[in-house]
Amino acid sequence: MRSMTGYGRGQSAFGGKVITAEIKTVNHRFLDLSLRLPRTMSALEIPLRQRLSAVFARGAVTLTVTHDLGGVQAALVSANLPLAQEYFEAAQQVAHAVNLKAGIKLNTLLSLPEVLNLVPLEEEPEALQTAVNEAVDAACQAALDDREREGEQLKIVLAGHLEELRGSALALRDEAPNQPAHAYEKLVKRLSTLPDIMVEPQRLAQEVALFSDKSDITEEIARLLAHCDQMAQLLDNTGPIGREMDFLAQEMNREANTVCSKSATLPVTRLGLACKAQAEKLREQIQNVE
Repeated sequence: MRSMTGYGRGQSAFGGKVITAEIKTVNHRFLDLSLRLPRTMSALEIPLRQRLSAVFARGAVTLTVTHDLGGVQAALVSANLPLAQEYFEAAQQVAHAVNLKAGIKLNTLLSLPEVLNLVPLEEEPEALQTAVNEAVDAACQAALDDREREGEQLKIVLAGHLEELRGSALALRDEAPNQPAHAYEKLVKRLSTLPDIMVEPQRLAQEVALFSDKSDITEEIARLLAHCDQMAQLLDNTGPIGREMDFLAQEMNREANTVCSKSATLPVTRLGLACKAQAEKLREQIQNVE
């Protein structure tokens, strides 16, 4: 079982440069990818998204790729001589028009727009992609290891909540056979408080049978225990199980609510509320399971 929270970092060397990939993941209902790449690597975005989708099933995943030039020349300086000549001649024309001494300083000329330009050195696309993939793969593996470590801790917490829920459900199973009798007593007591009402014995028997059937919680308890068994099996699963576990937690909560609504005694109500509380705790922790 893996958590959706993790961090990983990987590096690779390429043409004297050091490429660093960092991956941060947090919980999310689906897979949400966010990539931050240098402008020179923008063409790699789609392949990297496909690479991340093959590794992570759920979570908000942020990939940041940077490169350290380490003194390696990244661009050439190019002078636009025709444009510089145009600037110089335009300056002379302005000076002549206003009767000033013609001339323009070199540093002023070089600072004018597009006189000097940086031309990036072209890199081999295949070699660059190989180096970036190497760094990203290392970061992915580190993030997965981190998610698995946190997943083991999360598994212990979930197992504790599940054990408490199972204990409350087993206690409910012991109380279940007494539900119809308590329901009958409540109904008779309620009827005895109503004056001048004559109820036929046959009709009373039918109502008692119907009320007792509605108070039966054996099916809810059986389903609750079955959900506990299925949840315990999922805890040992290594694949993406968060959505299935979340569905089971919702079903557990539904069964606990039904038990509380059918309760005829205070102990059953208390045990039903305990089941509901543990199911809510399970669901809260499950939100971080991949």
